[in-house]
Amino acid sequence: MKKILFTFLFILSVAGVFAGILLHLKWLDYFCKPLIMISIGGYFLLNSKNVDRKVVRIAFFAFLFSLFGDSFLMFPEFFLPGLASFFVAQIFYIFLYHFTIKISGREPYLRKNSAYLNGFIMYGFVIYILLFNHIDLVLKIAVFVYMIALLGMSAMALNRYKTVSSVSFNLVFYGSLLFVISDTLIALNKFLIPIPNDRIFVMSTYIAAQYLMMRGLLKQFEKDSELHFR
Repeated sequence: MKKILFTFLFILSVAGVFAGILLHLKWLDYFCKPLIMISIGGYFLLNSKNVDRKVVRIAFFAFLFSLFGDSFLMFPEFFLPGLASFFVAQIFYIFLYHFTIKISGREPYLRKNSAYLNGFIMYGFVIYILLFNHIDLVLKIAVFVYMIALLGMSAMALNRYKTVSSVSFNLVFYGSLLFVISDTLIALNKFLIPIPNDRIFVMSTYIAAQYLMMRGLLKQFEKDSELHFR
């Protein structure tokens, strides 16, 4: 019953966020946005019976600081606290994915395939150069540090390749890429050029990212996960 409740809460929160955006009802958007991570985190905790307890603890803090970030970013004047909250969330995700590799007992993918890191470096370099002349010194530092954490999170998700089941890897990795896209859209829209319907694109990629990463973590610990190992 509780699982159904959190699933319903997730659907309701997503519908409320997009209804608030499309109908220009800020109160509805603001009310429903925090419920996204509450429902995702609640669903994860209720389905984490077979999940390693350390994974559960780290995931809890990743979800919690994502919730803080969501709440702060609803208000433009709290952009930096929001960025800081998501920075902490990304650090927890990095440790989380690293630990899921460790408990798998398999070799991290990037240990012998480090060339793939160049793609993350190039992406970060291009985006940072685009933003550089449009942000002040404090934001130059903050954005640079956050970008390292964000891309580090996605790189660590890639590092899980061939250490977990293909389903778990795909959900987490593609979720991490959507997270990168969502945050890139926020930065470009805020500092470089207005993006039409930006909140629709930002929230759709962000919600999908968090949901996919959560489901991917659960998939790693399903009893039949090894049957789908890539």
